[in-house]
Amino acid sequence: MAHAFRQIEDSLFTLPPGYEGRSEGFRRADLIGRAQGSVHMGFFISELGPGGRIDACVHSFEKGIFITEGEVELNRDGKCYRLERHDYALVPTGTPHAFRNRGDKPARWVEKCAPQPKPPREWADSFFPPPPDWPGDTPLLGPKDPLAQMVGHFDASQLPPPAKVDAYMWGWSKKLLIDRKLGGQQFDLFIIEFAEGGQTSLHDHNFEEAYLVLEGEVTFEAEGEEYALTPGTIAWSGVGAPHGFFLNRGTSCRWLEVMSPQPPAQNANRRLATWDDIRNALTS
Repeated sequence: MAHAFRQIEDSLFTLPPGYEGRSEGFRRADLIGRAQGSVHMGFFISELGPGGRIDACVHSFEKGIFITEGEVELNRDGKCYRLERHDYALVPTGTPHAFRNRGDKPARWVEKCAPQPKPPREWADSFFPPPPDWPGDTPLLGPKDPLAQMVGHFDASQLPPPAKVDAYMWGWSKKLLIDRKLGGQQFDLFIIEFAEGGQTSLHDHNFEEAYLVLEGEVTFEAEGEEYALTPGTIAWSGVGAPHGFFLNRGTSCRWLEVMSPQPPAQNANRRLATWDDIRNALTS
């Protein structure tokens, strides 16, 4: 089976291996990785409590973050950012970075990592350099600051009107957040919204995808199984796994999606029904 569906429960949040003594108030839910069948991605939700911190860390993989709750401060290679709900940032491979939460509420954010992080007892792909310098009373950069780099903010107004691609895919909008234009090399991270009874029929890829619903509800079909994707659930489809989305459970649905590795410039989707039509036309 090359797909997965999970409920995101509080019991999944624990202190990750290696962060003992190198963090305070930090816990993480490891949602998509080797245990679910993935070979290309690590997909996590991190939580940092009020007054919490994560010491400076360097990874041999690329990391993208998307804030879902609260606000957190990111020190990335000496530049400091205050990130709030629906802000996002890229941490390139080999870049020292640290987090702190000076607010009075917990902060949560998605972490998408690629190549897939190594398990704790394999080769160490992360290490902890000396602590960074945090500014005193100097204002932190925000996503809209002219000096900000590899950060941004998502707003629903950025989504284009729902589009129809063909007879098998309609009612969908897409807003890219992290891709090659922002500096990413290993994955794409974006927002998808379905409306107007939208659907994308069964198709597969030569890359993996993960889907985290932010609002609404949609039917996710993968390898003959159906699942209701709602806030608090996550799904994943592996290379070659036929899957599709059908808006038959409400009026709209919006989710965060990641693709890893980055898709090819052409023929990224192999739509089963389209190729059935081609085969029938050429062989009848």
